[in-house]
This record gives sequence, C-alpha cells and structure tokens, in this order.
Amino acid sequence: MFCSNCGKKVQDGALFCSECGHSVQKPDRETCASCGKALPGSADFCVQCGTKNTAEAEQQKLSSAKAGFSDYYNHPEILEAARQNRKTGIGCLLVMTLVPLLGFPIAGLLMQDFPFGESIIVGLGIALVMLVANLIALYRAKRPMWEGVVENKFSKERSRRESKDDNSYTTYTEYSTIVRTQNGKKKTIVERDSRRDMYDYLSVGDRVRYHPAFGTYEKYDKSKDRIIYCNVCSMMNPIKNERCKRCNNLLFK
Repeated sequence: MFCSNCGKKVQDGALFCSECGHSVQKPDRETCASCGKALPGSADFCVQCGTKNTAEAEQQKLSSAKAGFSDYYNHPEILEAARQNRKTGIGCLLVMTLVPLLGFPIAGLLMQDFPFGESIIVGLGIALVMLVANLIALYRAKRPMWEGVVENKFSKERSRRESKDDNSYTTYTEYSTIVRTQNGKKKTIVERDSRRDMYDYLSVGDRVRYHPAFGTYEKYDKSKDRIIYCNVCSMMNPIKNERCKRCNNLLFK
C-alpha cells in the first residue's frame, strides 16, 4: 500500500504515513458505521438501521486532487518508468534503423524488378531518416522540464493529398493549444481530429508543466477536474484514482 498524499510505501496495518503523517485509513464499505451490520459493497444505506453509507464520499474526499504541481516526477517509481521509456526508445531506434537497412537489400536480391543497387540506396535513405527522427526524440526527452501558461486555443480545417498519383484530398481538423513559457517562448500543442485531448483538457489561463521524459503535460489546478491524464502513458483516469488504471503508475496529483 502507498500513501495517497506523498506516494511513499506504507507498512501493512499502519494508520498514518511515516513520511508525511497523512492518514492512510480506508473507509470500510462492508460494515455500517452506525450499527456494524455487514453491507454489500454497492449499498448506499444500511439494510439493518437505514443509516446512509458515507464511505464512498469520504474516500473520494481523501483522494481528491488539489491545486499545485505534483512532486511525483521525482518519485523512484516515476524515475524508473522514465528509464524504461528511454530504454524502449533506444530499442525502437535500433529496430527502425536496421529493418530498412537490411530489408531493402534482401528484397533487392529476391526481386528481379528491384535492382540491388537501388535497393541499397533506398534502404540507406530510409534508415537515415529513421535514425535522425529517433535521435531527435531521444534528445527532446532529455531536455529540462518547463512551465508555462495557456494563452490561446484555436482550430483550423486543413487538407492533405492522399498520394502523389491521386488528386483527391482528405480534410481534417487541426487543434492548436498555445502555451507561453516562463522564458517567454511560445510552445504549440498540435492535435488532429478526435485526438484532441489536451485541447479539451486545458483552458486559456491554465498553468501547465511539461514533462519531457514522457512528452506529457500536467495541469497546475486540478481541484475542479473530474478526470486526470497519466503523465507516463497519457491514459485518462477518474480524478479520484491514485494510480493509472492502465500502467499502474502514480498519477501526478
């Protein structure tokens, strides 16, 4: 079990966290607080005395988010998740570089209509593009964390050509969220179509913090929110959760 306030591991049976002193007692929905009658987990009222079961409300109160950036980015679990994320990125770099580098020459040897010399050039070109793209992503993950304020949001209809041999175009909506950093720089969060999570989550005037290790954003004031995004895997969670329901990492509350 972990403390809902600071994330430190708590010994079984402990009533308070040894790190911050926060109460770690969990309300018991299985027993009526008035008469002690055993209750089903979903009961709102005691079947014995009719007392309203307030355990769920108390638990939500204990786990509700507050205004302020979380310190969990320095938590050992989160640091380990960042290390694993970087390890995965390096693995993807190797795979995405080696596959075209080896795959195209092999295809050139096996396919008569694909000259071997041309296959080597194409493979080298694609491998180089993949290498540069992944190196840029790894570099960005090591940049310092920054904070800023959302100063504008807007959407725009755009279109793109399906292919070089096709004159048809596909229309899509691009959503932009503009953030002005502490240093006065402008950062733009660009999303498309239904992938508009940050556009819907953030409002003009919100303070945000960017976590480069995961490429995710944290809102300063979450006190009125009903949902919270996991800063490790970007999964949307109910605000009462202490851990992500997908990756089980601590939520930055």
